[in-house]
Amino acid sequence: MSMTTTASTQKAASGAFLVVVGSILFGTLGTVSVLAYQHGMTPPAFAAWRETIGALGLLLILGTGVGRPRDGSSFSWKTLEASQKVRLCIAAVAFMTFSLAIFYAFNLITVALALLIFYLYPALVTLVSGMTGKERFTVSKIIALILALAGSVLAVMGGYFGPGDVQVNLFGVALAALAAIADTVYFLVARDGYRDVPPIYATTFFLVAGAVVFALISLATSGLESLIYPFANPSVFPILLFAGVFGAAVPTVMILAGIRMAGSSRASILALTEPVAGMLIAAVVLSQTMLPIQMTGGVLVLVALVLLQLYRDKDSQSQN
Repeated sequence: MSMTTTASTQKAASGAFLVVVGSILFGTLGTVSVLAYQHGMTPPAFAAWRETIGALGLLLILGTGVGRPRDGSSFSWKTLEASQKVRLCIAAVAFMTFSLAIFYAFNLITVALALLIFYLYPALVTLVSGMTGKERFTVSKIIALILALAGSVLAVMGGYFGPGDVQVNLFGVALAALAAIADTVYFLVARDGYRDVPPIYATTFFLVAGAVVFALISLATSGLESLIYPFANPSVFPILLFAGVFGAAVPTVMILAGIRMAGSSRASILALTEPVAGMLIAAVVLSQTMLPIQMTGGVLVLVALVLLQLYRDKDSQSQN
């Protein structure tokens, strides 16, 4: 095996590790949001605080010089190519769109149904990546995708098989589909759409934009009281701090870096670790029962991850 091939393999493995760990951290959000709501937070205000704290944390880190380009050069927004600025803005809009769309879908249809529709995005990412020639279709990748999707279905739907559990609303379904499409755009553009922007800078941009949008939504729907609620109830601040740092800033940086290293389609499949992690975390922290069918789903996702690592293909036909 040549040194180039070895380096490429190590890069893909490192990228896969970042995506899996980042997805596990994102999996904490379900439990953390429940805890925040139990403390009296409204969903838009919680999202606004999460994005704000995450952005502030990254700005503090950037102030120390961490996250700058490895070659020692300085990063400047002013010298960034206009085309990359446009794609960065597209990614930011996609980032906010899938968050908003899935949030409102939860209010209209059964949460499990919304998640099932949303978690179709890895199939969309893989399909578009293959059709555009950015990445190749391979047998191992397709099998891993099928296993991961099946596993996520079992993990999400395990507790929702009662005859009266499914709530369907066409607008809610459309919103969940929009969330899937937006996340697809985010993964595809993240690969090399703004390659000169270090992940920590891009994530800071996304979180600042999200903080502004969610704060405006919170003000419009619940008034100023919802935004300043933590000052009247400081006990919620540890939850918000965890959500901002480990549920927003850190995993977003990790997954963005992982997408660039492992490829969009592989990263999107690996990201299906999130619903399984969320299920396990909820079982431990919230004492929710984990059914055998959900555990089977988790095993299928793990098998998919192992398959992706055992049969790594040269995804990237072009980095342009």
